[in-house]
Formats: sequence, C-alpha cells, structure tokens
Amino acid sequence: MKTIIFLVASLLLYVNSYTYSQSDYEELQNFKKQCSSIEESIKNAATPEECIAIRESITNLRNDYIGYKKIFDKALYPENYESTFEKIERALEYKNADLRQITTLTTRVGELETQVDQLNLQNETLLKQVEQLKIQVENGEATIADLKRAVARLSGSIKERDLLVRDLVDSLLVEFGKSSGNTQRDKKAIITKINKGNLFYNIKRTIEDNIQFTRVTQMTSDDFNQMKNQHQDLSKMWQLIGPKLSNVYLNKKDKKLEIAQIDSLLAKWNEQMNTEIWHNIFNQFVAKGVKLVPFNNAEQFVSNINGYIDDKINSIDNASEDDALNYYKVFADTVYHSTIEKDWIPILLESNQLSQNEKDQIDVKIEEWKNVVTSSPAYWGYILVALIIIAAAVVLIRSNKKSSSAIKIK
Repeated sequence: MKTIIFLVASLLLYVNSYTYSQSDYEELQNFKKQCSSIEESIKNAATPEECIAIRESITNLRNDYIGYKKIFDKALYPENYESTFEKIERALEYKNADLRQITTLTTRVGELETQVDQLNLQNETLLKQVEQLKIQVENGEATIADLKRAVARLSGSIKERDLLVRDLVDSLLVEFGKSSGNTQRDKKAIITKINKGNLFYNIKRTIEDNIQFTRVTQMTSDDFNQMKNQHQDLSKMWQLIGPKLSNVYLNKKDKKLEIAQIDSLLAKWNEQMNTEIWHNIFNQFVAKGVKLVPFNNAEQFVSNINGYIDDKINSIDNASEDDALNYYKVFADTVYHSTIEKDWIPILLESNQLSQNEKDQIDVKIEEWKNVVTSSPAYWGYILVALIIIAAAVVLIRSNKKSSSAIKIK
C-alpha cells in the first residue's frame, strides 16, 4: 500500500514538474518572439515618433517578464535578461539618432529648395535684363556701366544658386553614405529626398543658366577660370552620385533619361565654355587690328597664328620697315605676350585645350619673326629713339634733383 502511495505521489510530482517546465519554455519562446518583433520594428522605423512607441513596447515587455528574470538568465545563456534588453535599447538609440539626422537634413533640404526656387526666378529675370541691356547699349540707350552692373548681379546670383544646389547634392551623398541603397526601404528614402529637393530639375537648371551666361556676357579670363572650377566641382559630385542614382532608378525610364540629360548638359557646358574661350582669344587680336583667320581649337589656333606670322615674314620686303616693325610689335608685345600668354594660355593649358608642345611651336615662330624684324634698320632706329628718350628722362630727373638741392641750400 505504501508503495502504491509513493508511486502515485511521484507521478503527480513529475506531472507538475513537467507542466511547470513546459509553461516556462512557452513563455521563453513568446519572450523571444516579442524581442524579435521589436528588433524588426526598430529596423523599419521611419520617424522619431515611431521610436517613442517602440520604447514603450520595450518597457512593457520588461515589466511583463520581470518575474521570469532568473529563469531567463539561465535559458538565454550566453546572454541574460538584462543584456537582451540592453542590446535592443542600444539598437533603438542608434536608429533614433539616424532618424533625427534625417529629419534635420530633410528640413535643410526644404529650406534649400525654397532658396533655390527663388534664385531660379531671379536668374531668369537677370538673364533677360542682361540681354535687353546689350541691345540698349548697342542702340545708345544704356551705358556699358549699366550692363556691367547687371552682369555682376547675374554672375553673383548664379554662383549663389550653384552653391545651394551643391548643398542639395551633398545632403543626398550623406544619405547614400548612411545606407547601402540596395533595399527597397533605402531606395524609397532616397527617392523621397530627391523629389523633395527637385534635384534633377535644379541641377539641369544651374547648368543651363551657366551655359546661357557664357552666351550673353563678355567673360574675362578670370571669369572663365572660375567657371571652369565650378564645372569641375559639379562634375566630380555628379560622377559620385550619378551611378548611385542610376541604381536607385533602375526600372524607371523617365528618371534614367533625366540622369543621361544631366551627363549631356555637363558635356555641353564644357564645350560651350571652350568655344567661348577661343572666341574671346580671337577677339583680343581683332580689337588690336590683328587680322587672324578665326579658330575654334588648338590645332586651328597654332596653324592660323603660324600662318599669319609666315605671311608677315614673306611679305616683309613689300612693306615699309616701320610697318613691318609695327605689325610685330602689335601682335607680339601688345596682344600675345601681354594678354594671351599672360591671361589665356594658362587656362588653355590647365584645361588641356592646348598642349605645351603647341605653345612652344607658337613661341618658336614668334622668335623667328622677331629675328627677321630686328635685323632691319627700322628696328635699330626704334631702339635708338627709345635710348634717347630714356637718356633725356635721366638728364631731366638729375636736373630736377640739382634744382631742388640748390633751393634747399639757399
């Protein structure tokens, strides 16, 4: 009888123990499931407000299972109850920091968009004013000073808008840097920012305005140098971001077309600058009466200059010595060495529109012309006159000094 009672008691104890262990196991699995659900919510959170709701869920989960802490400490090894929550809360903090940064950037993008829109309208008005003033100057209805002031305002406004557009691109690069850009969620966030900042429109607009600026204004070598740097900066940024955008818009033909259009506009802008640089160099010669054949590239530039010099050397016997010397002085001293070589050649060399070898060919040809001209009596007569003028100036200066000294002695 005692044996039967012992067996029944043992059986009841085993059943109770099994039931208790089974219940703990189910609670542990439910706890893990809720932890995984919270971790997934953290990954998918899109606003700081969602993070606040997730934090409440973490607090509730901790309170709901605090009675199982000792059991879970053993069951979760090598983690424990507290380290599990620390891991989740750390992930939430990182996510919340990222979302706060995104919120700040989104606000900044909105501000930039407003400023860029205002400058777009301003630039459009200024471009029209410059074109109208050019016509008025030609008709004597406005002064060159009026035109220069309008051009200066337009140039400053375009540069300001360029900087804002670069800020927009920079903010997008930050977005790419924070994510791989491969998940649908990453792509959605980036597309939202692109649409918010009207990125494609504003990049195309700033390039088009710069192209138009080169057409409607007479730019100096410094202007072109600054614009070349602007083009280079924007091109470098676009080289970084363009391929990434192509990946984001992999299946959207309209956006892929806009990306290709920006590539094309950057090339057109560079081509337009190069054309205008050659045109302005040609005008430097025309302004001084040097009748060169027009040129649009380095090959034509070297060929036409060398052809002009050859023509002057070959016809030197048919011209008076004074005329022959004057042709050389105007070309070499007044235009080429003082303006072209000093202001424009460095831009051509830096932008790879002219090679050092091509420049050397021109220098050799000018030196050849100089040797021919300097062998003429007119040249030495010019040198003699120059020396007489210098000597007279020295005598005059000394005479003035002696007079001043005599007055002081008296």
